[in-house]
Amino acid sequence: MECHVTAQAGQFALDIALSTAAEPNWLGIIGQSGAGKSTFLQALAGFNAAANVSGRWHSRDLSKLDNAVLVSAQTPLFPALSVAGNLELVARHNQQLDNVKTIVALCECTALMSRQTNELSGGELQRVKLARALLANPALLLLDESFSAMDRALRFGILHKLKAYLGPHVKVIMVSHDINDIIVSCDHLSIIESGHCVACGPLSEMLNPARGQQANASLPLISVLHGEIEERKMGISRISVGETSVKVVDESAIPVGQSVRLLLPASEVTLATENSTALHTNCLQATVQSVVPYSATQSAVKIVCEGQELTALLDNYDSRINTLKDGQLVWAYFSGQQTLA
Repeated sequence: MECHVTAQAGQFALDIALSTAAEPNWLGIIGQSGAGKSTFLQALAGFNAAANVSGRWHSRDLSKLDNAVLVSAQTPLFPALSVAGNLELVARHNQQLDNVKTIVALCECTALMSRQTNELSGGELQRVKLARALLANPALLLLDESFSAMDRALRFGILHKLKAYLGPHVKVIMVSHDINDIIVSCDHLSIIESGHCVACGPLSEMLNPARGQQANASLPLISVLHGEIEERKMGISRISVGETSVKVVDESAIPVGQSVRLLLPASEVTLATENSTALHTNCLQATVQSVVPYSATQSAVKIVCEGQELTALLDNYDSRINTLKDGQLVWAYFSGQQTLA
């Protein structure tokens, strides 16, 4: 992927160059307020005639896209029409009437269809705007804080269904202040500061403690484990991670048998050099890959379990810091109170 956007918004100058060796399907963007994230998306959507856009994403020429669709707080709905009227108008124009029922269900809008737009809450408005964007049949979907008013279980559920629905055919750029939204959905991440891209790469590398110091200050240290839901009972799901199963509290509506991502903050992973039956928590056997400085008081221990990377934080006064060796067998423990998406 290669993308270069320059634009001017008042006194603010945007000059963002993104480059990735791979071709991501979902690209996440984070940055402080005023960094230029929304201006970047508006330029890609064609809302800034003075902006200069160049580059390619897969086979798409980003300078000539005519079906890039932006979903943001400024996206207007037709106030004289009901929710159903808004969606039907866009679906009819884009020859998507056959997909209305599927998209309405995906965006959790079934119970909203007879409502007027001025009766909707913030989260309900976001769901309707997302549904209308999908009915516009986008090739590039631009999401600007499009889930911020939804509770965690709802937005993660919709994101999971949205990824399955879009597949590899629709490319997505998501801006969010909540890094968890990015982690559960995106495969690449870009950090924007003062109108420039300061870091861009695969999500797994961007969350790596050995990444650059500037990215280090912007991102939490979180590992992403990939697994599959084997069983769900009484709000607890058993997740297979390779040959091992773990149990987590599950607020999602993700069906059993589906692939999921388990988010593990490094601060919540406990390491032991011997397997302890006294710790009644989830346990994964692993091998040490590296120990690197993380802050003035902590070090990050990278381990590999079931073929996946996981990171734990140890305080520098911990005597194990100097004894852990590459390839050493360890056990990683964590509770069931983790984010699943």
